[in-house]
Amino acid sequence: MESFNFKARRKTGEVVVGVINAANEAAVAAYVRNQGLMVTKIAKTDVQKKYFWSGLFAGKITMYDVAIFCRQFATLVGAGVALVSAMDILIEQTDNIKLKAVISGVAQNVHKGASLSEAMNLYPKVFKPVMIHMIQAGEAGGILETVLEQLANQYEKDYRLRARLYSAMIYPAAVLCVAVLAVAVILTFVMPIFTDLFKSLNTEMPWPTRVVMDLSNFIKSGFGISFIIAFVASIYLGYRQACKSQKFCLRRDILLLKVPVLGKLYNKIIITRFAATFAGLSRSGVPILTALTVVSKAMGNLYAEKVLLEARSNVQKGLGLAGPMRKSKLFPSMVVNMISIGEETGSLDYMLDKVAVFYGNEVDDMTGRLQALLEPVLIIFMGIVVGFIAVAMLLPMFDIVTKVGNL
Repeated sequence: MESFNFKARRKTGEVVVGVINAANEAAVAAYVRNQGLMVTKIAKTDVQKKYFWSGLFAGKITMYDVAIFCRQFATLVGAGVALVSAMDILIEQTDNIKLKAVISGVAQNVHKGASLSEAMNLYPKVFKPVMIHMIQAGEAGGILETVLEQLANQYEKDYRLRARLYSAMIYPAAVLCVAVLAVAVILTFVMPIFTDLFKSLNTEMPWPTRVVMDLSNFIKSGFGISFIIAFVASIYLGYRQACKSQKFCLRRDILLLKVPVLGKLYNKIIITRFAATFAGLSRSGVPILTALTVVSKAMGNLYAEKVLLEARSNVQKGLGLAGPMRKSKLFPSMVVNMISIGEETGSLDYMLDKVAVFYGNEVDDMTGRLQALLEPVLIIFMGIVVGFIAVAMLLPMFDIVTKVGNL
């Protein structure tokens, strides 16, 4: 189907304009006449132009948007609605302008003869390889509704996990921002007043005061600000350049897994993502070699990707998944043993579901504990920084008062 603009008149002479998806202009004309209107103009709409300007100011397509899309799509497919008709309904129901444009593009390609997975594959930024392969398997096996439901469940879980991690970071980030702002204001506006006062009294400065005064002068000077900006920019650009090296990225990802406490949380997130994604692909009937390739790319960690590709190579040789996974130390013994049992009993997707649920709960618990621990630590840190500056300002004043009292 294609998108058409139409212009028509009511019997009263009132002008009516609108947009409709239809097979051709004749279908548009028939639809408009059925509404009791007289057609005056019909023109084909370019989907990309139609949504371009509004899309510029629309929010991005989130994981939650895709989850809702999958859920609604599954309901329509389950009700026996044809694919293109289902997508026309979704276009009307979708609030996100960018997603609306993507669905329109997919619908047009399906109408031209492409399969749903082929049409979706033209939008890799929205529909990830995991989703494409699962839908491809769903089309081949006649279980598209089931696959879409699985995708909706998985995207909703991923969205909730990401939302929890972000919410756990909001408070620490806010406290750090307030601390930096408070220190910047004190050093830029308050400390110079005390500096001039202390210099006019020819008072010898204690070392904390000298440190804070030097820092204040450094920040206030044009060189200081330029140095800070140049330093931050050089670190950022250097990191971006280093990330072009796969060897650097691999070492970085291994190092991230070894960071105390946070590395353990990151490891649990990787295991949850692996188990949930692999279970979905396996249940949908995607071949295990293809599933391992797709899952490895979805990990977001080069070391995890390397381990899974080694496991794929093992499977290709007729061996099991467990060997490379056990050797890597990335996957705990419990996970490896459950996968081995799943392979032997033919219930791999069931075992992976159990792993995903267990480690998903572990991530929730650990995130909550870290958040509870970070709050008092950051408050103490902020108190130490601000307290040090306050002491640095007050010490010379105590010295002045002591000297005056001794006169």
